[in-house]
Amino acid sequence: MRVAAIIFRGMKLIATGKKDQNRTVADPWTVVHFGAGLALGLVNSPLKAALGAAIAYELLEQYLERSEEGKEFFDTAGPEIIPNAILDLAVFAAGHQLGKAWNRTR
Repeated sequence: MRVAAIIFRGMKLIATGKKDQNRTVADPWTVVHFGAGLALGLVNSPLKAALGAAIAYELLEQYLERSEEGKEFFDTAGPEIIPNAILDLAVFAAGHQLGKAWNRTR
């Protein structure tokens, strides 16, 4: 059963298949970014350092996915759209904050 895609002004918001990876605002990797942020928050990594690393990764990913080797490595047709990269960073930060909040519940 195929899940209906959510469309906003011609931009697909949620990936419904591998072909949509990097072409939608949210894809399965968005969840991975949240988890990475959560993990770093749980180990009390400073937000500035964690977010700096996440931004550096997104920039590197943008660069690599423009090459044939990068497309093959990431198994994608090309670089992610900017709204996807922004959402990945936002959910990373949200996960980090949730991890920090969890630690304060001692």
